[in-house]
Amino acid sequence: MLVGLALLSMGGPLGTDMYLPSLPIITEDLHTVDSSTQLTLSTYMIGMGLGQLIFGPISDMLGRKKLLVVGMALGILSSAICAMTPTINVLIVARLAQGTAGGMGVVLARAIIADRVKGAAAAKAFSVMMLIMGVAPVVAPLIGGVIEEVANWRTVFWVLVVIAVVQTIVAVSMPESLPKEHRQSEGPMRTYRNMVSLLKMPSFLGYTLAYALGFGTMFAFISGSSVMMQEQLGLSPLHYSWAFALNAAFVIVANTLNVRVVSRFGSHRLQGIGMGMILGGSVALLLVGLFVSKEWGGILPLVLLCTITSTAGCGLNLANSTALAQRLAEGQAGAGSAALGAMQFVVAGIVSPLAAFGDNHVLTLGILMSTCAVIATGGTLMAHKAERSETR
Repeated sequence: MLVGLALLSMGGPLGTDMYLPSLPIITEDLHTVDSSTQLTLSTYMIGMGLGQLIFGPISDMLGRKKLLVVGMALGILSSAICAMTPTINVLIVARLAQGTAGGMGVVLARAIIADRVKGAAAAKAFSVMMLIMGVAPVVAPLIGGVIEEVANWRTVFWVLVVIAVVQTIVAVSMPESLPKEHRQSEGPMRTYRNMVSLLKMPSFLGYTLAYALGFGTMFAFISGSSVMMQEQLGLSPLHYSWAFALNAAFVIVANTLNVRVVSRFGSHRLQGIGMGMILGGSVALLLVGLFVSKEWGGILPLVLLCTITSTAGCGLNLANSTALAQRLAEGQAGAGSAALGAMQFVVAGIVSPLAAFGDNHVLTLGILMSTCAVIATGGTLMAHKAERSETR
């Protein structure tokens, strides 16, 4: 089941990462500017947030399976439009729809896990799913880089069409996890009220901030790494793909470690360790951007060391923040999942267009990642303090 759920969730990272090596080429081919091409990433992430915010609550009323099938079918249609787009404006709108489909897959997969398992088992299940999903950001830029070398960027989106077809087949074969007797009968407005109630809880809000802003540090790197490494540091699309995949590989390592030790050390401790790594790597990148000359080619190993530390920390933080927040939302899995996902991708939509500002992209990413990391750390401290108060 986890393999199937991970595949359904892969639409998000695949839709983000596979076309990253092609961003400069898309700008040239569609006769536009970098900022407009960057909007295709922003609208995708906004769509991911909307898909989770809208369809997570609705799934509490209608069940998970039907919406999964609809979402994956939307992924087929929107990916095909992206592949055939004549202008940057059509691509921007199609990416919004494609992101919505990806968001539906993510929120419903997360809710299905919450329907079936609880506690430490849930943390382990989320880690296993993220471990499987972690293959996507490792493989996706490599595939995208190779496709860019041998074909063109439109072929990337045709590959996403094929993947969406496979996802639809998996969704059709997936059993329903929310029986009719456990569904909410008052419609999605009750779920939205539940979301507001959850976000009024300092502990849930804290873990949501830790989750969303922790992801924001990683997405700042995802958004700005193509321009930074290709234009500032001089890497080719294929070499950039390898550098990006190296970062993603350490997310897999972190999730593998988390699966093995979460039962022993607990989600609280591992989430805190992950947050420390995010903060340390992000601040270190800021210092590199401030004090190391951007013309010095040897800056690349320092940049990679900083980003790998931060992204590996995200592997620990995301799985455990999810488990801790969903535990607080017991009985309201759709609302909890939607709140996490919506906040996550709203942050990503804000961060993405900021990642290409300025000439010193290392410094830009350092500022963005450090800002997100500080807020995420504050969320973690708030959640831990609230939980200590609640147990007294």
